[in-house]
Order: sequence, then structure tokens, then C-alpha cells
Amino acid sequence: MVSGSFKKILGGVLLWTALSFSALLVDKVVASVNSEPILESDVKMGMLFYSITSREKVIEKLVEDMLIYQFLLGKGLQVNQEVIDQALQNIAMANSLTLEGFAKELAKENLTLEDLRRFLEREIVATSGLQVYLEREVKISERELELEGLKRGEAKRVRDIELLVVDKKDEKKLQEVFDPKKNLEDIAKALEISVERLRVSKGELVEVLDKEVWQAPVGQIAIAEDKDYIYIAKVLSEGEVFQGKSIEELKEELLLKKMEQKKEELLARLRRNSYIKILQ
Repeated sequence: MVSGSFKKILGGVLLWTALSFSALLVDKVVASVNSEPILESDVKMGMLFYSITSREKVIEKLVEDMLIYQFLLGKGLQVNQEVIDQALQNIAMANSLTLEGFAKELAKENLTLEDLRRFLEREIVATSGLQVYLEREVKISERELELEGLKRGEAKRVRDIELLVVDKKDEKKLQEVFDPKKNLEDIAKALEISVERLRVSKGELVEVLDKEVWQAPVGQIAIAEDKDYIYIAKVLSEGEVFQGKSIEELKEELLLKKMEQKKEELLARLRRNSYIKILQ
């Protein structure tokens, strides 16, 4: 039986190509979307691919994918056949099988590589293709970002730093290996200690280090010490966070939310304007 890795091998370059369903009509039709068939083999493949045992839910998902697939084909977006060939190879390899061996496993479910190829073509367009479309259509304006920041309350200044904490007993060894031109990972390796990566606001570090970190320019190293330790910190960046999220993280969160809304709106419109028939 194929493993869960079966569903992970998707993606690739979306290109122009042609698709024909002429050879598929020997399979039992279980539903149609704008007269384009969804077949019994698609349902079986969907149960494997989505790890869903409910036949009704699989058909519902296949109808949704078909709607998106048809819409994107109308926009001129399809998947390169070489991408599908590579996906088939990757799926077989992920299951420790040759392509021939994988075909035998599919045959146990009364499925063929051509069934999988057809399924992958629609799935890649309906997932990767939709992602490309939404990224092109959905934008976050500076005004939207500003309003979201205001809703989340006062911004807090933070700095991202790399930090080495060296025991004073290793001071001599530190002097031997330290070079401000080296990255901290190399120094840490020589000292057999680890580098911490932290996001901090003022007052969160020990006092002697906190002062130096907030005085140092971004990209520079700050050094401080107390009676027990020597602290070496590199200031990587500075920015604002809202409820723990940076501007970039906040923008990404808003973008994903807006893309999901756009997807739901698109599906609702496609359903209204399409002829969908479930035969069983």
C-alpha cells in the first residue's frame, strides 16, 4: 500500500499544454462539472491521496478541484507534462518502489499510472496553480497593514540577535579564537558551546548586555561581561512587533487570510455559475 508521502509530491513549473479526456470515458462517471466527468478512479485516487474515507467528502473535494481547474485552464494555466512525469517518479521513490512496482501497488486498488497522472494534473493546477493565481491577485496595502497594527495595540521595538555566553573560566581560550570578522557560529564551535538566536526588547537581557545591545548599530557586535560570564552578541536586525509578530510576519498573516477569503469567494462564484451533477 502506498504511504502518506504519496500526497506530498506536488508542485513544479506551471506552463501551457493541452489536455484531453477522450480516453477516460471507459471509467464509470460518478459526477460532472460543466459536463466534464469525475470518474470512479478519481474517487479511489482521492481516498488514497487525501486520506479521506468518506466517499461523499472525496467527491465534494474533487468537485471543488475541478471548478478551480476549469477556471485556471480558462486563464491559460496548465501543468507541464514533464512535471507530472517527475512527480510520478518522486512518488514511487518516496514509497521505495520503481515506477513499475508502484504501478503494481496501484493495480491492487484497480488503478493505473494513467489514473494517477490524470489526477495529479488536476491536483497540481488546482493547488499550485491556484496559489500562483492568488499571489498575483491579492495584495496587502500599507494602509491595511497600518490598520491591523493599530487594532493589535502599541508596537514594541525589538532586536534579533545572535548570542554567545562564555564562562569566565574560558576567557583565555576566547581571546585565542575571537576575531570580530568571524561569524559567531565558528567562534562557538571552537569553544564547544552553542549560539542562541533571540528576539529581545529593551530590558529583557541582563543589564550589562542589554545596554550594549541597544547601543550597537545593526550588523555590529556588542560585548559585555559580569563577574561570571562574557557576553558576545551580534545585532542582526531591528523592527517593531505587534502582539509578538513583526511587520513582515503580520503582513504574511494578513496575506494568507486574504488569499483564503479570495479562494472562498472564487469557489462560491464558480459554484453559482456552474452546472454540477452528482450521479451517486
